[in-house]
Amino acid sequence: MTQTELLEKLQDYLKKARLDTLLTEVRGVPVLKVTLTGLGDTKEGSAIAEVNFIDFEELGVPALQVFTTVALNLSKDNLGPCGRELNDYNLRHVVIGTFQVYEPYRQIYHRYCQVLVGDDCEQEEQAKAMLEVVTTQISACYDDILAYAEDAE
Repeated sequence: MTQTELLEKLQDYLKKARLDTLLTEVRGVPVLKVTLTGLGDTKEGSAIAEVNFIDFEELGVPALQVFTTVALNLSKDNLGPCGRELNDYNLRHVVIGTFQVYEPYRQIYHRYCQVLVGDDCEQEEQAKAMLEVVTTQISACYDDILAYAEDAE
């Protein structure tokens, strides 16, 4: 199965969960964009995830990446302090992936990558499970992360 075909299968899976998706290309790389909804304690939060493959040449296999924008428009003056607070938060509360500040866009993001192994069916199941775990992690931390973003404004 090609990388695009796997992303198409993930898109179908996410659509069945009633999530908005868009399969597109960014600089020639297929990217599946999905609006994650129902995040946080109130289940009213949302974030934008981008799912794509990255080459992991050291292993000779590609890895599936989920890059999720959780908060935007952080204050320029507090990007550094927010990043340091997130580093501490990652150590205490984050099981999978990491939350970081991306200074050029003044955003907080979560990133997780995983190498998929096995046959096509096994890789598809691993990718689905990965999306579920990442979404659960982001939802569990969502309110705290927004508080960091607000503190940085």
